[in-house]
Amino acid sequence: MNEVIENVLSDETYTTNEERVEAIKKGLATLVIPKDKYNDLSAKLKTAESNYNSLSTEFDEFKKSKMTDDEKREAELKQLELDKKTTATDKSRLAVKELLFDNGIRISDEDNELKETLSNIISDDYEKSIKLANSFISIMKKAQDETKKQTVTDLLNDTPKPTVSTPNSGTVSNLDAFQEKFDEAVKNGDSVGQAMYTRMIQEEQAKLNTPSV
Repeated sequence: MNEVIENVLSDETYTTNEERVEAIKKGLATLVIPKDKYNDLSAKLKTAESNYNSLSTEFDEFKKSKMTDDEKREAELKQLELDKKTTATDKSRLAVKELLFDNGIRISDEDNELKETLSNIISDDYEKSIKLANSFISIMKKAQDETKKQTVTDLLNDTPKPTVSTPNSGTVSNLDAFQEKFDEAVKNGDSVGQAMYTRMIQEEQAKLNTPSV
C-alpha cells in the first residue's frame, strides 16, 4: 500500500491532486479483494474446515471399529488419565492465581516473563504447585522489600541533613520535603509511597523533638 502511494506522489506526470487521488484509488484497488470474492473464499474455507472435522471424526470412528476390546479399554484409560491430568492442572492453576492475587501479584498479558514462570510453577501436582508458588511469592516480596529499603536509603542520602529552626534563621527541616513527597503519593494513589513517607515524617518529627544532650 505504501509503495503504491509513494509511486503516485513521486510521479510528476500527475499535476493535480484530483489526478493523484484517482491514481491512488486505482492502485489500491489492485491490492484489495472484492467483498463478494472475500465472502466466497471465506465460505470455501469454512466448508473445508467442516469437511476436515467430519473426516477426522469418521477416521477416529473407523479406528475404533477395528480395535479389539482390550485396545478400546486401553484407549479409554488413556483418555481418562489425560482428562484427569487436565482437570488437576486447571485446579492448580486456579489456586496459584488466587494465591498470587491475594499477595498483590498481578499477571498481565504483556508480562511474558512472569507468564513463563507461572507455566513452570503450575502442574497437575497440586501440592507441588502451591509449594512452588509460595516460594515464588517469598522471593518476590524479598525483592520488593530490598527495593523499598534501597529507595529510602537513596532518598536519605540525597536529602540534606536536618537543621533545627531558630527564631531568626528561618531554616526548614526535612519535614517539608517528606510532606511534599507524601502529598505527591496521595495525588498519584501510591499507597506504598504514602505509608513510606508517613513513617519517614514520623521519624523526622521524633528526631527534631528529641532534646540535645
